[in-house]
Formats: sequence, structure tokens, C-alpha cells
Amino acid sequence: MRLALICFSVCLLVSCYPVQPAAVLESGVRVTDAAKVVIDKIKAGKEFRYGVFFVKNETVIDLESTGSRTSTYNDYLKNLKVVKPTGKECRYGVLDFEFQCKSSPDKKRDKLVLMSWCPDDVKVRSKFIHAASVEGMKKALTGISAFVQASDDEQASLVEVQDKLTRTVTAC
Repeated sequence: MRLALICFSVCLLVSCYPVQPAAVLESGVRVTDAAKVVIDKIKAGKEFRYGVFFVKNETVIDLESTGSRTSTYNDYLKNLKVVKPTGKECRYGVLDFEFQCKSSPDKKRDKLVLMSWCPDDVKVRSKFIHAASVEGMKKALTGISAFVQASDDEQASLVEVQDKLTRTVTAC
């Protein structure tokens, strides 16, 4: 009886609340137009190496910083993990990641990586909003080759990202 009631409730919720378009994230947080422009400049224009984004006022995902084409992966991580006066925060990073294929070391590739950075010691509310927005963030972006979820330095390490990309990129 209890299971039937739960199933009925879920079916009712699904039919009453249709799936939202990709521009509006699951949490109700949306990606700003300015952030989308920077993402396009990372992807197509190759103007920036990376962009770091944050949830602003629990309503929008906005741009926090960018890195020039000469920026390194360490520069990217440093900006991703900046500690504000209010404490640590979750962030998203979009990175044009350049790497060498394991099968042919002379062959270089560059792919777009979306990273969700959410340290363990972030406020619970911030974690909740970030987690609820990540799927919608992925849907709002096109051309992402890999998604990396990191809460510590090891998960965000260069080696981890390279391994993830070489596993997901087929022509490598």
C-alpha cells in the first residue's frame, strides 16, 4: 500500500511538473547571458583558456573570472579554489583542456571540460544549490567532452582530468 502511494505521488508530480527547458536549471538557477558569451569565447573563439563561474544570490550562475590562452592548469585551479572572505564556495569551471593522447604522444588534442568544484567543508545550503544546478548546467552547455566532479585536490588534479579525457575521447 505504501509503495503504491509513493508511485502514485511520483507519477502525479511528473505529470504536473513537466521538464523545464535547458536554459532554466533544475534548481531554478539559470546561466546568465554574460556567462554564456564567455563559454562561447572559450569554445569557438579560443579567446580564453578557462572561465570560473559561481551561483550568485542563489538565482543565477555568473562569471567570476577568466584565464588567458597562456594560462596553465595550475592557474585555473587557483582561481577555481579561491577562498572568499565569507568562506569557501562551490564553483563551476569550463576549461579548454589541452592534452596528449596516450596512444600517440606526439598527437595533441584540446577538449572542453566542465568541472564541478564543491569542497567538503562548504555550507550545506551552498552544496545543495550547487548540486541541484549541475545537471542543468551540463544541459545548458554544448560541446563538453568530460565532466569532472571534485571536492578535493586529488579529484581535481591534472592526472585525474587527463585520465578522464583519454578514456572518454575515442580518437586518442
